[in-house]
Amino acid sequence: MRALMWSVGGLVAVVGAIWLATEILPDATAWILLQQRAYQGDIAEAVRALQGGAPGAWLTLIVATGGYGLIHAAGPGHGKYLIGGTGLASDVSAKALLSLAVLSSLLQAAWAVVLVYGGFWIFGLIAPQVTDLAETVLAPASYAAIAAIGGVFAYRGAKGLWRVTQPVPQTTCGCGHAHGPSAEEVARLTGWRDAVPLVLSVAIRPCTGAIFLLVIAWQLDLALAGIVGVAAMGLGTAILTSGVAVSSVAARGLALLSSGGTGQLSLVAPALQIAAGVVIAVISLSLLRAALG
Repeated sequence: MRALMWSVGGLVAVVGAIWLATEILPDATAWILLQQRAYQGDIAEAVRALQGGAPGAWLTLIVATGGYGLIHAAGPGHGKYLIGGTGLASDVSAKALLSLAVLSSLLQAAWAVVLVYGGFWIFGLIAPQVTDLAETVLAPASYAAIAAIGGVFAYRGAKGLWRVTQPVPQTTCGCGHAHGPSAEEVARLTGWRDAVPLVLSVAIRPCTGAIFLLVIAWQLDLALAGIVGVAAMGLGTAILTSGVAVSSVAARGLALLSSGGTGQLSLVAPALQIAAGVVIAVISLSLLRAALG
């Protein structure tokens, strides 16, 4: 019972953290948007410098785009809450989650190149059409997919919590198997079946800054500069999401360590899944509502 109360308390703490985040989010978002605009100005200047053959222009472009990716990833979206929630909700290792964070960021960058250059070259689209496709179709699709993953986490946690709280039948058997799942079984990230949707749900939405850069580079006949800059942008994003990945795995380890014995551990693990799933779903649905509104 004490372990169950501890778990419920953890859920309440998570809800409180969400409420506090909503109170400070508008000011934080405004600051991030201001920094993004400043980096966009630097990126545009770097591309123009490349066109003019200025020395050091490539380095300026890489630094500006990497910085943009880092600061942009700190804003709403970008799947960092999904990466963090996965670290809390599963027993995935820090190394594996780092790989997922980097892969999702780089695939997002690659998808931006395919969308913009493919749209221009193959389908004859113009810049406003590509931007509209990204914001009105792909962004909502990404938020909906991430919300669905959060729902899956919460469902698994609720199912696991129900199983471990059921009384164990007082029977004996010679098979040597357990009558209930262990904490690791409850919280396992089941390989590619879970990893692929996680990565794709993040990568499907191209970064607005990447689209901005690719459009400018295409118009100035500097397609290679656009690709290099977007790759640097993806690496900048990966730096922040990787930090979230490591922090979430560490936080889960501390939560499980503080839970005490094996019995409490079996309750805390699914409770963390529920909490992470609810947070992921709530944030994603709020972003989805804003995108559709």
